[in-house]
Amino acid sequence: MSRFTVIIFFFFVFHMFSCAPGGKSPGETVNPLQTLSVNYAKGFSIGNFGKYRKITVSDPWEQSKGIGFEYYLVDRSKKIPSELAGKQVIRTPVTRVICLSTSHIGFLSALHEISSLKAVSGASYVSDPEVQKAISSGQIFDIGYEQGINYELILSLKPDLIMAYGVGGEVTGFLNKLRDLGLNVILNGEYLEESPLAKAEWIKYIGAFYNKEMEASEYFDRIDKKYNAVRQKVKEVKTHPVVLTGLPFKDAWWMAGGHSNLAALIRDAGGEFLWKDNTSRESFVVSLEEVVMRSAKADFWINCGTVNTISELISVDSRFAAFPQVQKKAIFNNNLKMSSGGGNDYWEQGVVRPDLILSDLVKIFHPECDNVKLFNFYKSIQ
Repeated sequence: MSRFTVIIFFFFVFHMFSCAPGGKSPGETVNPLQTLSVNYAKGFSIGNFGKYRKITVSDPWEQSKGIGFEYYLVDRSKKIPSELAGKQVIRTPVTRVICLSTSHIGFLSALHEISSLKAVSGASYVSDPEVQKAISSGQIFDIGYEQGINYELILSLKPDLIMAYGVGGEVTGFLNKLRDLGLNVILNGEYLEESPLAKAEWIKYIGAFYNKEMEASEYFDRIDKKYNAVRQKVKEVKTHPVVLTGLPFKDAWWMAGGHSNLAALIRDAGGEFLWKDNTSRESFVVSLEEVVMRSAKADFWINCGTVNTISELISVDSRFAAFPQVQKKAIFNNNLKMSSGGGNDYWEQGVVRPDLILSDLVKIFHPECDNVKLFNFYKSIQ
């Protein structure tokens, strides 16, 4: 389901994992024998200490500062080292997984590990055809979300791992319940990365739990090359169209931060984000009045919620009819591939294929640089 509809999951790890701002286990060497190469992502690191691997996740939810979590991965064929007593130990490779965000499904698909997926939160929001089929046949379950979480079902599925995420807040009842169940839960913070390649590089993080670090690295290297090949197409462009993003929700317009991965995508596609001077990697609230004033400077409007037509867009607020992007029909939305339940493949496959998203944006901003007319995730709003 959408990452922002399951707010309750973000804080539970305080009670389930040891916060570890730089400490080490008894008997752990200062430096690992080998460190997995992470070129873009800032939110995680992986070190191999021989008898186990240690994953460190840093600041995995909005507004978090100086927060760290450590997960210790031990192969199923090996004994758990005595020095890991009291640590969060996860046996690998994991074979039974629950995902609390559809973006996690994109990683599993890229690693060919959909067969390990046993449940999701909000099955109607899934886009992946293989997962949809497994849900329909009863092989993958829906555990619900928010106040409707089915704890009994979670427990009966005996998951090796639950992939969660954090956005902020505190729900102590849910935290305590998960702790009582004794479940292994990890945090994914890919959505907070400042570039689309950094976001996609979290496939190395997911791959580690499947003992697939090499496969994950090889996959990411291919995407890295493809992304940079697309970016090269607009390297010498002389004009950089200004881009407006988003749509208001209940009178609040959550705008992507100027250092967000969306802002980086726009920049890499030869565009200029309307709020490029903002210094946050996180979304922030902008008044509708300020958007109305700034909209006159924008050449394009993208990622405008779930709208499919200009009339739908204007129904949100009649003032949009005067926006230059509306009058010029320069509006493109990232909802080309939607499931019947409202799932958007942009948030699944798009997470691990930023090269395809970038290709779409280049077609929009600089069609002279890309003569392929078909879009991957975007469509023109008429």
